[in-house]
Amino acid sequence: MGRKNKILFLWSKGVSHIGTRLFTFSLSWYILSQTGSGLSFSISLLVNYLPQIILSLFVGNLSDKTRRPNRILVLCDVASAAVCCLPLFRPGLASVYAVIFLLSAISSVFNNVIDAHLIHLDGVDSPEALKKLTSSAQFITSGVNIIAPSIGGVLIQVCTVQAFAAINIISFLLSSFGEVWLRYRPRQESGTTQKSGTAQEKGKSVLAYMFGQKKLRIFFLVDSLGNFCVSSGINVALPLIVTTTLGISSSGYGLISSSIAVGSVLCAVWRMRFPGGSRFRYPFLKLGLIGGCMLALASAAYVRPAWPVAVLCLVMFASGWLSVDINIQVKTAMQLYIDPGCLGKVLGISTSISHILIPASLVIAGGTLEVWPSYVLPALSGSVLIAALSVLCWFDRKAA
Repeated sequence: MGRKNKILFLWSKGVSHIGTRLFTFSLSWYILSQTGSGLSFSISLLVNYLPQIILSLFVGNLSDKTRRPNRILVLCDVASAAVCCLPLFRPGLASVYAVIFLLSAISSVFNNVIDAHLIHLDGVDSPEALKKLTSSAQFITSGVNIIAPSIGGVLIQVCTVQAFAAINIISFLLSSFGEVWLRYRPRQESGTTQKSGTAQEKGKSVLAYMFGQKKLRIFFLVDSLGNFCVSSGINVALPLIVTTTLGISSSGYGLISSSIAVGSVLCAVWRMRFPGGSRFRYPFLKLGLIGGCMLALASAAYVRPAWPVAVLCLVMFASGWLSVDINIQVKTAMQLYIDPGCLGKVLGISTSISHILIPASLVIAGGTLEVWPSYVLPALSGSVLIAALSVLCWFDRKAA
């Protein structure tokens, strides 16, 4: 029964993600082809981020109170399918923005419920099983991220946005069918000796619980710092370095971008085979190595090596591997050690905290690139990340 349950979970996640990635690809293409405006595309990114930042503060309460998470998951998928009907009846830029916003809002609820209750899924009976299932889910996500843009690039030549919307509607309905049959174990309300105290016993708010514990504070601070630096040092800087500074062709850029996803997939496969430990400690070294990847990116932009594509492929492969490894380790550690009575709230608030600096990072990065050469941005981001991690790691060791 446990094996069947895990297969149903992965099936639902995979089918849903395939449709979503194809649909979001078509929406991005539609915005750029209809407007030709980078500002319009930036607005779509902002519209996508806002619900995750705002709603994640509140959806955790719903996750913690529910006793039948599969019902909420099914409802989310059906609601997402209904939202995807909007471009079928009212095509246009306004409906595209509305769809992006609403899908992001529903996704905030869906992801929080998944993460808060995954540890209670029937068949997940040990930390190793939890880490293997998380790695398997990450493998599916990363694999789809490689395949979907290629398929979407072919289909976009013959299909309209409405056709992609129909594909996504079908994928959401198929996903909901699988989620109907998921089975979860009753949740333990009391903390265990593993947990570092319970918020209910202390009569504190969730925020007081989160920030009252040094180890949790470190998790949230480091995650926010990492997102801030990676958004500017890689996500913003890489396209400009590849196209403008190094003058690499579109095919070379495609290889470099794919290297990130390939590293992500192989890391997920590795963790499925070798789950590793589940200590409640942030992986400082791995995030510091991502800072090293930024410095390597800056060096490539400054030195301009003879084989720039090969160099950047290696750097991005390492970045993709490390990012997934950090994500798996942090997510499973929090699921195992946070008080189950407020896990959903903690995950929701931590999501908001970790994402809230990304818009600021994008604005600062854009302004920096107007004044300084492109290699300055990853050099600055990587240096700041490594220096800050050294300080936070020292505080973490003192708290241990």
